[in-house]
Amino acid sequence: MGSSFDRIFNSPHQPGNIVFNFTGRTFDDLVAFADGYAAAGHALAERFAADCGHGDNEGYPILFLYRHALELYLKAIVYRGTTLNGLISGENVDTDRLFRRHPFGRLLPAIQAIAKQMRWDFEGSGLASYAEFAQFIHTLDEVDPESYSFRYPIKKSGEAALRHHFVVSVLRFADLMDRLLSFLSGAATEIGERWELEAETTYEMEQLAAEFWRD
Repeated sequence: MGSSFDRIFNSPHQPGNIVFNFTGRTFDDLVAFADGYAAAGHALAERFAADCGHGDNEGYPILFLYRHALELYLKAIVYRGTTLNGLISGENVDTDRLFRRHPFGRLLPAIQAIAKQMRWDFEGSGLASYAEFAQFIHTLDEVDPESYSFRYPIKKSGEAALRHHFVVSVLRFADLMDRLLSFLSGAATEIGERWELEAETTYEMEQLAAEFWRD
């Protein structure tokens, strides 16, 4: 007997359906998830800007959506970048270490190395350089190191997530994040394209080597 919720979960051909794990390569779906959260944050920020009588509670989801999108983009870049290096060097990627925690700072060494390898100058990101990007990341880590501050008013310890009367400019944050996330989305795509090229080249070389030894 089917569940009364079958028309909600895993029911084909329903209006408004979305699909998870649609590529079969779950790590590659990170960018798609990030794009979705970034777009949702932008849509809410636009509505927030148009509503002069907004409440504080309307800003909290915007901050979280943008922050989560940023985390997903950065982890996608780290994963794709280290996998690209792994394709060449044969090193394994520690995915458990990558996804277990939420602070951004620990991702910066890998991001810096990948940015240098890919020759990114952060033009168009809303930030002047990698150094300014790193400064912003450290500042965001101070405010919300574990992705709780914008979701919960209270920490696991029972303390307030943020100090009394802590203020965030939602629209300035959204403006910066729109530009930064657009840059990171393109950066993740660029790495993916380079990975595909390297993989194709590696495969062709392996085939040539195999044919050589067969002959």
